[in-house]
Amino acid sequence: MRKKILSALLCATMAVSMLAGCGDKPDSSSGDSGNDGGNSAAAAGDSDDGGAGDGAEDGSGAAAALPEMTTEEIELTYMNFDNEVLTKYLAEKFTEKYPNIKVNIIYVAAGEEYNDTLLNLVNTGKTPDCFMILGNCDFALSNSLLGDMTEYWENDPENDNILPSINGAKLGYYGTNQKLSTPMKFFPDALYADMAVFEKLNVAMPPTDWTWDEMVQAFKDVTSPDEGIYGFNQFHSIVTYYPVAADPNCIGEFGWNGKEFDLTNWAVGVNTLGDLMKGKYRAPINDDNGEITAWLGSNEWAGFSGKIGFQIDAFWTYLNLFDTDEYRAKGIEFVPYATPSVEGSNAKYKFGVLDFGGISSGTKYPREAYELLKFMGWGLEGWQAKMEAYKTLTDPAVDDTPIWKQSMPAPLTMDEAIWTDYQTTFFPSLKDTEQDEKDQKYGKYFDDYFDQVKQGVIPFGDCQIPGFAGFVGAEGPYAGVEDSVFNGEKNASDWVAELTEKANEYNRQAMEDAGLTAAQ
Repeated sequence: MRKKILSALLCATMAVSMLAGCGDKPDSSSGDSGNDGGNSAAAAGDSDDGGAGDGAEDGSGAAAALPEMTTEEIELTYMNFDNEVLTKYLAEKFTEKYPNIKVNIIYVAAGEEYNDTLLNLVNTGKTPDCFMILGNCDFALSNSLLGDMTEYWENDPENDNILPSINGAKLGYYGTNQKLSTPMKFFPDALYADMAVFEKLNVAMPPTDWTWDEMVQAFKDVTSPDEGIYGFNQFHSIVTYYPVAADPNCIGEFGWNGKEFDLTNWAVGVNTLGDLMKGKYRAPINDDNGEITAWLGSNEWAGFSGKIGFQIDAFWTYLNLFDTDEYRAKGIEFVPYATPSVEGSNAKYKFGVLDFGGISSGTKYPREAYELLKFMGWGLEGWQAKMEAYKTLTDPAVDDTPIWKQSMPAPLTMDEAIWTDYQTTFFPSLKDTEQDEKDQKYGKYFDDYFDQVKQGVIPFGDCQIPGFAGFVGAEGPYAGVEDSVFNGEKNASDWVAELTEKANEYNRQAMEDAGLTAAQ
């Protein structure tokens, strides 16, 4: 596992020096395979002409139905908030395949400046050919920034072997018949269970293929007032999870089915969380009334306390925090569980964070921009290059930290060789041929987690449902609703009719404002 990284990082200095010739981009700090065995596309970049003029060629015939790539000398610009070292490396690899295409990288950290920078580029005639979309999809849609890539997407056979929910839930169509964007980065959510806490309380770990009711029961089982241990702490909420867990036709937050909302299942999720809060199974989330200080002795993060059974959090939290010496020294042993499904519901998707991207509506080279976007995001060849980068590159701007430690996403390709390499290189896994103690102790949990999230995830509503950000915003009709339930003023079911109507109203208005036509 990690032993592979240590040897690979010996090549890091050489790899970073390769990037030294790239010009500096906007300064920022990110908040955010070499193994080609069995991959027929592994030698795609080795053709004599480097792929120029052969848009139908990716080494596996995967792009056979696509228009040919240009043979002209052109430049493409990709704007992103991914990782600057990584995207510059990928740009070089793309140009190795297409020597007639120079790729310029504009990197801006995820934050307020990103969208402002993007609009300034558009207004000054310097629109990037393809770009990542930061958060709220309404920004890109209302400003008509996204080009239609339906022709390329639906005729690219490689897109049959990607995260299933992308096509199954028509992510990036925004309720229309046009493919306007697509996921670029994949961060499946995780409910991290602290094995040390379960062992301390002599409570059995729940099954990794748990149901919704088993999750709720696990929260209760691992709560111990005498030991000062709470069942769970949350960054993300089970309110968001429940509709997707309960309905196979739900492909968005709050009961969105691709055409309209039905908040019936949302209400169940809210009431469930409310009941857990009343039972004091959830840890205090702030120190406004001194609750955290009274519990832990100081206002520290519950996830670092060793006194919670579960931390409901983002994918990147494991690599960034939980898998560090600091947490291990405290005896914290978090392992991931995928978001559960309601028993008997036949729900097929999990929940997670997806960062989207698209080609520009103003690009002169939409075919080539699509290919670059794919290479940077979901494409097999791009992921082969990413695996090499993650194994070898460090970031000089962050104390030479390995870039895989900086919010590395999970693969969007479903290529088995990529996934096996990814899991055994960066995470505990029983698939590792050279297993160490971590593999043997934690590997089953990680292997089962990845098997489940590969079924597909549904992302937060603001990135894929027009109008959702306004609906749940500080000035929208959702403001204060959950508090009214948690404070005992109303049952969540009492809100369903009104909020369903309002959510659909906000969606229709956002679609109209963006000039989008709903699919029939």
